[in-house]
Amino acid sequence: MRLVVVGAGAAGSLVLLHLARHLAAGSEGSRVEVVVLDPNGPVNGAAFCTTDPRHLLNVPASGMSVDPEDRFDFVAHLVAEGLLAEGASPYFFAPRAEWARYLRTRLDEALAAVEGRLVVRHVLAAATSVARDGAGVRVTDSDGSTHEAEHLVLATGLPTVGDDWAPRDLSAQERYVADPWRPGALDAVVDGEGDVLVVGTGLTMVDVAVSVVGSSATGRRVAALSRAGRLPQPHAESYLGEVVPDVSGWGSTLEEIRGAAVAHVREVEATQGSWRPAVDGIRYRVAELWGRLATGERERFLREVAGDWGVRRHRMPPTTAAVVEQAQEDGCLEVAAGRVVAVEEAADGFEVETADGRRIHAAWIVNCTGPRSDVRTLGNPVLDSLLGADGGPALATTDPLGLGLTTSEGRLVGADGELQPVWTLGALRRGELWESTAIPEIRVQAERLAGDLAAVAARCARTPLG
Repeated sequence: MRLVVVGAGAAGSLVLLHLARHLAAGSEGSRVEVVVLDPNGPVNGAAFCTTDPRHLLNVPASGMSVDPEDRFDFVAHLVAEGLLAEGASPYFFAPRAEWARYLRTRLDEALAAVEGRLVVRHVLAAATSVARDGAGVRVTDSDGSTHEAEHLVLATGLPTVGDDWAPRDLSAQERYVADPWRPGALDAVVDGEGDVLVVGTGLTMVDVAVSVVGSSATGRRVAALSRAGRLPQPHAESYLGEVVPDVSGWGSTLEEIRGAAVAHVREVEATQGSWRPAVDGIRYRVAELWGRLATGERERFLREVAGDWGVRRHRMPPTTAAVVEQAQEDGCLEVAAGRVVAVEEAADGFEVETADGRRIHAAWIVNCTGPRSDVRTLGNPVLDSLLGADGGPALATTDPLGLGLTTSEGRLVGADGELQPVWTLGALRRGELWESTAIPEIRVQAERLAGDLAAVAARCARTPLG
């Protein structure tokens, strides 16, 4: 069986790892040839391409194993590498670069164990279009080469950053960083001099601030702006567990679910002294609750609730939170609510004006607002070709809000309602799951997807030629 995987980051690599394990455990006749398309090479996705050891995972090590059934595998890796003492608490927030190294190690081990039944070839190019080719697919890459296969896995995440906040096009400006997770994008900012304006106040901003404030140049300041001016909340200093609620009586409207969630959080906080176990418990029920909401209610959630949920759900490691707090106290970091209305070039950077009349001089501007949320407007050539926006036949559809692609357990559903030979996982399933962008969810999706592909490969091996 031939397979194309678009994206060599965490999601794509986890699919390959689990596919190798399924093939190793299955019938010996199955063989899969894989072409992986990604201009950045293997295990080099946006979240894990950083080399800065100060950029930490925002999930404890005990929640980051590649196998959801082997909770402490990543912990064992850290112990073996001397990064965590034997018997130490697994409530440890490791550098993201170390997790990438761990994934590479486990992937290499899995490929070696399958003994040539999974052959992987990496092509350093971006996919640009997808078309049906008989019962399979044909993928064209940025070098003009075509790759035919029976099946395709789309593992790109949301591949286009958002810049709707900018009052003008800044893409040609050398001191503007549109995508801070592009490999090497922050090097000049961190190694340079002068103050930095960051648009966005989430976890990406936190990483940028930690790098800039900790750089060799002294006296640098970071100003961070967002509509609400809210920082992510910190994780607790020690593991508090999760209190998973019974949501059977939580209703099906946003008002009902929000009211029940607030009551759950208050009850847990009253009995345990922290809201965190309640939020972490609700996480296990998010997909079920999201599935109950009608389109209009989901739209209200995005408008009214998503911001509050995000700062509590996606939290800072305790040590990172301490660095951020100290930087604020020292005047090196300012986090504020604001909206940029004007940007003008200056001799050594930019002059920026906000809606409330404030003027900010910055040597650099870094966009940390994250990817655009509507996949129909990303302008990504692969997604456009799948959705028929390039004038070709549509192989995929989206949910009504454009948050992700429509699938049946990860397999794309075409406009005609037919299943396509295309699978996806992670952020491109947000429309049907909402909570679908973190490793604890992606690893489960990857294992199931790989199981489906291994089953298809086994059927291909049993089908006589001719």
